[in-house]
Amino acid sequence: MSQEKFWILLSKKLANEATAAELTELELLIQEHPEWQHAVQNIGDVWTSRLAHDLMEAEDAFMLHQQRMREMDIDLGDGVSDTKNKKVKKIRWYWAAAAAFIIGGFFLFNNITGQRSGEGSGDGLAREVNEISTRPGSKSKVELPDGSIVWLNAGSKLTYDKNFGKDLREVTLTGEGYFDVMKMKDKPFIIHTSSINIKVLGTVFNVKAYPEDKHTETSLIRGSVEVTIKNRPNDKIILSPSEKLVVENDAIIKNGKVPDNKENVSAAAIKTLMSVNKLKYSPADSTVAETEWIKNRLVFRDESLAELAVRMERWYDVSIDVADEELQQKRVTGIFENETIDQALGALKIFIPFKYEQTGNKIIIHR
Repeated sequence: MSQEKFWILLSKKLANEATAAELTELELLIQEHPEWQHAVQNIGDVWTSRLAHDLMEAEDAFMLHQQRMREMDIDLGDGVSDTKNKKVKKIRWYWAAAAAFIIGGFFLFNNITGQRSGEGSGDGLAREVNEISTRPGSKSKVELPDGSIVWLNAGSKLTYDKNFGKDLREVTLTGEGYFDVMKMKDKPFIIHTSSINIKVLGTVFNVKAYPEDKHTETSLIRGSVEVTIKNRPNDKIILSPSEKLVVENDAIIKNGKVPDNKENVSAAAIKTLMSVNKLKYSPADSTVAETEWIKNRLVFRDESLAELAVRMERWYDVSIDVADEELQQKRVTGIFENETIDQALGALKIFIPFKYEQTGNKIIIHR
């Protein structure tokens, strides 16, 4: 019911027909469901575009989809039954509803929330989860229902149960996230990734767990975390502040998934390499490279060009192919902050002589 109410209130707001009470109610709904905020921004951008001002096209769009909304048993309220002498106002309300339900509904229900997981609950019903994702080249800040803050790096996804915080505080991360967890002694905060589980009470840390990467990293800034490696459940690693755990999975694990044939997995004897290292703080400003991305700074220290290329792909939303194997192993150190992709590649060329060709968002680096 709250989702239906959200669409109705948002539609009225876009059409400048919402009362003060309705605007307040909409804000309260967004506070209860912070994952909807990104959808509000996207729908607002569409509404303010030139297309939104074509009233005839707007009414046509609404009429085409009106039947679909009825099939969803969604009541649009009294706003759609205005008298004929308010035709322009009615059309604007129709278009706002169409924009919110058609564009926003597709975006929100398919990419952010209201998705059904494939895992059933004990009573046989599907478990409803919220999902927040970021595209390559973008980042997002999310406040969870318990007050914990999560920054999501480019190309990342965070999912959590709709009942998050009532009994458990569990999330699943794909990609990279910086967590500032609200302390609750009776409700530990648990993060699941493809290779590790992280249990905390209240702390600040960074988790880098992109499925395509060779390893998963957990960098602890303050507090304490307990990390369990999925294929070694009896081994628990307790991190102290300023420590970084690096877990590298065997090549048999592809894209964060273990093959279905369990016998083959057992025969291959999956091995997990891990190491705990001290975080390296910059002597100039006491920062650590692992968390500078939340300040829009891409920091790299003694990384191979191949490793940096993967990070730059996410950062700039491009595809980079380092075609020369010797170039792939060249190591670089630096910071990108406001540089464009061309400026960044130009800076790298000062330290590593190479040439590159760009076609659209595809870049090939060679000698």
